[in-house]
Amino acid sequence: MQRIELKYLVPVELKEKLKEDIIPYFDYDIHSALSTNKVYTVRSIYLDTPDLTSYHEKLSGLKIRNKFRIRGYNEFNEDVNVFLEIKRKNENYISKNRFPIRFSDVKEFLISQDLSKIVNHSIEYEDRIKAAKNFIFYYIGNNLQPVVNVIYEREAFECKFGSGLRVTFDMNLRCFLTNDIENLFSNQKTELIFNNYFILEIKLYKALPSWLRVVINKYNLKKEAISKYTLSVDKVL
Repeated sequence: MQRIELKYLVPVELKEKLKEDIIPYFDYDIHSALSTNKVYTVRSIYLDTPDLTSYHEKLSGLKIRNKFRIRGYNEFNEDVNVFLEIKRKNENYISKNRFPIRFSDVKEFLISQDLSKIVNHSIEYEDRIKAAKNFIFYYIGNNLQPVVNVIYEREAFECKFGSGLRVTFDMNLRCFLTNDIENLFSNQKTELIFNNYFILEIKLYKALPSWLRVVINKYNLKKEAISKYTLSVDKVL
């Protein structure tokens, strides 16, 4: 389902005040609720063409575009699943097609396109197969290659009232250049992108609630076209 995604660059000193203002309307999402200090780590290796088509499409402001990534969470273990994703932008709307696969199977899957590697313990299995076929179509057709690993800590909230409204605080944004998907969980030296800011993301299906608009205006936050991928490419290339 398509949704609207709003992004704001926020000074870190406002984080606790902002959280205090929104928390009456939210619960932590399941990943934050189960994590130490309510924060979990997001790791994404972005794939692009040899001439960085996705990067340049974002810079040029193309209204309809795709980004491709392999996403994992927290730290590596032998049985960890990751997600291969296509994030689609159509005007002001965002959608995501993804499917889970064991991290140890990703390289082989990209070579063999063996759909039996997809994790299938879900009624969503047919959607996962479709997402995998789409990913492979672009991966092969566009000669996609790993470019950069983007890492940050996320504190995530979901609306208590079932509206689908979601808010995330993405902190300590950092990255490193890579040409190997096996580096997804690597702890090698990274380049910090922001020293004193975090990214506030608001994801919604309908209009922004009036109470949330009041909070945004209270701190004079301005919506920005922030791309973690392009920021990271700018940092390391």
